[in-house]
Amino acid sequence: MTTPWRGSSAAILPVADLQRAVDFYRGIGFEAEIAAVGGYAFVEAGGIRFHLSETVGFDPFVHAAMVYLYVDDVDAVHAAIDLEDAASLIYAELVARRSRGESLARIRPVQDESWGMREFSFADPDNNLIRVGTPLAVS
Repeated sequence: MTTPWRGSSAAILPVADLQRAVDFYRGIGFEAEIAAVGGYAFVEAGGIRFHLSETVGFDPFVHAAMVYLYVDDVDAVHAAIDLEDAASLIYAELVARRSRGESLARIRPVQDESWGMREFSFADPDNNLIRVGTPLAVS
């Protein structure tokens, strides 16, 4: 059976501060374009696209999203991210969040999971959880 559902997709991630979110995604290797209309931006890396939407009254416990990205080589993606730059962006956000009594962002290393994926994950400064993985080879 054929399906008309062919094309591409882009997750829309809610953010509290558009420029901060754009800076974060640029810091981990995405290209960004801020839309002509206020409060919206597009980020892209290797065909993976997100729309960033500045959300009035943003609450990370209500508005945050979760996205799973299937990539050809999770280790290469992990290695390509400037972890030092990303860590400094995340560290600055951690300090700001801690001072406001808010939750803290996090990064997990690459690891093999029991559900057949090799993956890592991180939370952006707005608590959107991004998981990146490659299927493990079947033996």
